[in-house]
Amino acid sequence: MMKDLPFICAVFILVGCLSCSSPAIPRPEGYFRIELPQIDFKKSDGLCGNEFEIPVYSLVEEVKSSQRDVCWYNVRFPTFNARLHCTELMLDNNLDVLIKDAQDLVFSHDHKANGIRRIRVVNEHTKGGARGVLYHLEGPVATPIQFFVTDSTQHFLRGSLYFDNKPNPDSTAPVIARLISDVEHFMRTVTWE
Repeated sequence: MMKDLPFICAVFILVGCLSCSSPAIPRPEGYFRIELPQIDFKKSDGLCGNEFEIPVYSLVEEVKSSQRDVCWYNVRFPTFNARLHCTELMLDNNLDVLIKDAQDLVFSHDHKANGIRRIRVVNEHTKGGARGVLYHLEGPVATPIQFFVTDSTQHFLRGSLYFDNKPNPDSTAPVIARLISDVEHFMRTVTWE
């Protein structure tokens, strides 16, 4: 029995040392780190007789339409699994109606949004200075970014951003912040023929 005493003491010391660690704590589910691409833009010929600058990591997709007075296209952001749906209309003494419709679409998300921020945007590149409003809908909404821009005489462009999956506002926050600045740049550089 005396021969086993050092072994028994060593086992007790070892068990005592290992049992002194803190208890296991459940951790919340984590998200992958999102690497944002560098900020750089390229000029793009719009499909509706317009030009604008979009991020180099995006592309323009045509959307077929049977309507003559409406032009649709998407600006895709494959890196972020998102797309900006754009609708361009020719004005026909209906600017007030189109602005109200755009605002109604934004505020229809009011019950889900935690807040709606407005950013006024002025395009210095067009004659007459095209103007518009960029809306950031905060919280668990289907479309966190919406906008409209117009030259007030002939053209009205409206857009809304959608993710191709169910977004979590916490995990998409850095992407949405980047896309807000990208869409604002898009609005500032749009020109019409």
